[in-house]
Amino acid sequence: MSIDRPNGKEGNLLEDFPYFLYDPILFPPHARNRTLRPYLATNPDLLVKSANTSQSLMLDVKKVMDTIATSKPFSNRLMTAAQASQKNVVIDMIRKIGIKNEPDITYNPDGIRFDFYPKAGEENCHIIVSLKWREA
Repeated sequence: MSIDRPNGKEGNLLEDFPYFLYDPILFPPHARNRTLRPYLATNPDLLVKSANTSQSLMLDVKKVMDTIATSKPFSNRLMTAAQASQKNVVIDMIRKIGIKNEPDITYNPDGIRFDFYPKAGEENCHIIVSLKWREA
């Protein structure tokens, strides 16, 4: 099959496309429609358990976020302690809010991160909250 090109030269259409989009030898019709691996049977028990556990974690997250959002003096003390690398003070401040699941707390000059995990034995979910206190 030949085509006329804009420069006036005649060429072969197959030369313009070095790769074939479909090769029936490599991809026979019966192989294209086959599922390569079957899906496992579904059991929502762990998913439901994880959702229930995460609801209790979200109550703790809400308490911490409400305290930070509504109390500028608390937020100021938290930032000051974190920037001074007083991790024990930061942990104590968060603990005194009255939460059941104590988060892992990390911070840097740009902000603070809370990793909320459920109590031991129920490690089926966790919630991460990352807050900025300085524009990057």
